[in-house]
Amino acid sequence: MLEVESFADKNLSRGEEISWTKEFPSDLLREVVQKGWFGALIPEEYGGIGAGVTGCCIVAEQLSRVSIALAGACSVTMYGGTEQLLKFGKEEQRRKWLPRVADGLVGAVCITEPSVGSDAVSIETTARRENNEYVVDGKKRFITNAGLADIYLVYAKTDDQPKAKAKRQHLNALIVEKGTPGFTVERINELGGWSGLLNGYLDFENVRVPVENRIGQDGDGWKILVDGLNFERTLFSAEKLGPMKEAMRYAVCHAQRRIQFKRPTIDLEVNQFKIADMIAKFKISRLTVYHAAHLLDLGSEAVLGATLAKLYIPEAYERVLTESSQVMGGDGWTRFYPVENFLRDAKVNHIGAGTSEVMKLVLFKHGVRALAEDLKMPARMMHEKLNVPISTTSPAVADETSEENVLSILAKDYQVNPGLHMSREDIKTRFANISDKQLDEILVELQNKGLAKLHRDRKGTIQLTKATYAGLRKAYPREHYHWVPDWVDKEYIF
Repeated sequence: MLEVESFADKNLSRGEEISWTKEFPSDLLREVVQKGWFGALIPEEYGGIGAGVTGCCIVAEQLSRVSIALAGACSVTMYGGTEQLLKFGKEEQRRKWLPRVADGLVGAVCITEPSVGSDAVSIETTARRENNEYVVDGKKRFITNAGLADIYLVYAKTDDQPKAKAKRQHLNALIVEKGTPGFTVERINELGGWSGLLNGYLDFENVRVPVENRIGQDGDGWKILVDGLNFERTLFSAEKLGPMKEAMRYAVCHAQRRIQFKRPTIDLEVNQFKIADMIAKFKISRLTVYHAAHLLDLGSEAVLGATLAKLYIPEAYERVLTESSQVMGGDGWTRFYPVENFLRDAKVNHIGAGTSEVMKLVLFKHGVRALAEDLKMPARMMHEKLNVPISTTSPAVADETSEENVLSILAKDYQVNPGLHMSREDIKTRFANISDKQLDEILVELQNKGLAKLHRDRKGTIQLTKATYAGLRKAYPREHYHWVPDWVDKEYIF
């Protein structure tokens, strides 16, 4: 890490030049390649240094202090073919491509299209099989390293059948080389930030790609795409750490040297609070990134770690850059300090590598599943002496399976959770031995008698149930449900 950090320190001024010229730093990229960092992810047997995901994040963090163009060229190459070849490529593919990547072959990943963004499953670019070739037709947009990259990992549709799409077996992942006939750069985007980083549209017109350039088996494209997202989001997040650190440094140094009201502005408590908030967000962001990287290096489940990094860090980045600019006052908004250049990149961080909204959907879906044991509804009962609802680890269990006992359980649940339904799992824990079939039969019968109401999922399976008012009255007399605190004057109770 010290070597990469030293390289970044040495080239900070070069990065500031790029913010004015917008020229891609080819000279710095050659140095990065010569030092072996372009092969951080690649095992030594294929010409790399085998530093894993953690090593990639270290390189991304330090290079991003210099230039997002330099960091992006390196990072996008890692998740624009390199990682996919390592995990899904054949041995001959790895031996063909990976040593060339380690020697500076630049990559790009091509998912987004004019009509397809977050809904990547609906990719429209096609790859028609003709003998030993795929014929690719379509367009891709917002492709980082467009024009710069030598190889492009293109996800294309190979099967139009609804069944194939439903099974997510309708896409292939193909390596398309620069210079292939029919493959052209359609447009380079003029972006609101990312100085020097090439980003644009690609056009494919009858582009012939050898079958041996397909990664994985026929129809594996979606699997490969999804598998690479955790790595991409972790590395994308690591690129935000460098600018956060630089902005924080400028804010502190500026406040130490700016005199207002006869004292340095760092002595103002309001600025101390801002700086404290920056430090906290920067440190938490680093921990989040390297935790996700560690999980990926271990081969552990990293969906939550990578998604959390991608959701949290853009928000932290925006806050750190905004507050750094605020601490610096008018100077922070001039282009004469690099903080303004970094600040212009803040918005895209919420969009690239998956929008913040998509990250929240992923966190909900996978988080609820991953934390299922921790999020189980605790059993609750009425306290014998206090006669108030409390949680318990030992709920009463009925030996006999009957309508009466099920209704009794529903009535008792009303006392402790009056506004909630019971899940079928909740009910089953209250019986020593009851099958799903028995439970369904009883619940349906209680519904038919007007004693319970049922909630079913889209497939018609009973998921939740609750006693009706009639069911509550049948289970126990009304006095059973009465409860009034001791401090209430009894003359008010009727």
